[in-house]
Amino acid sequence: MPDFDLKDLLEAVGPTASLIFAAWIFLTFLQARYTAAYERFRSLIAELRSHGEQDQRHSSLQNQILIYKRRCEQMRLATNIGVISAILLITALICAALGTMYDTVSAFKYSTACCAVIGLALVIWAAALVLAENYHVQQLLESDLSDVPELVDQVRNGRTVGGRAGTNFSNTLARKG
Repeated sequence: MPDFDLKDLLEAVGPTASLIFAAWIFLTFLQARYTAAYERFRSLIAELRSHGEQDQRHSSLQNQILIYKRRCEQMRLATNIGVISAILLITALICAALGTMYDTVSAFKYSTACCAVIGLALVIWAAALVLAENYHVQQLLESDLSDVPELVDQVRNGRTVGGRAGTNFSNTLARKG
């Protein structure tokens, strides 16, 4: 067994451990978004099955289901990328510990750096997917209102409850109308 200083080992793994905790929190965030989207997707499917009429609501439900399907696919991909990122960051932690114990083997140093950089890049990719998913949330807001004409008219006119001016959402609907 090689001779190493425990203090050096703890200093090597400490910063990486904090990255892992941050990645795990981010992964929890991704999983929560995926789960919420999937549950809503299933409830919309159930509502569509029970809605017998071929009306505006039926069309709105179909549109929302398709958007939620894309949203679920994106969040599943983001969650999978987040898991791979966490695995790489944990691998970086292990390589850093081994690099401290076996300081003559430079492969651990390069493995640590490679796993950490790729792991962080994957976090950025997963976060970018969340931004794209937010676009789908905007589409869902618009689609959900499409079968309530009186609300669409209020939004187009820039009014909200209480007569206050609308938000960017109202501007988007106004442009589409």
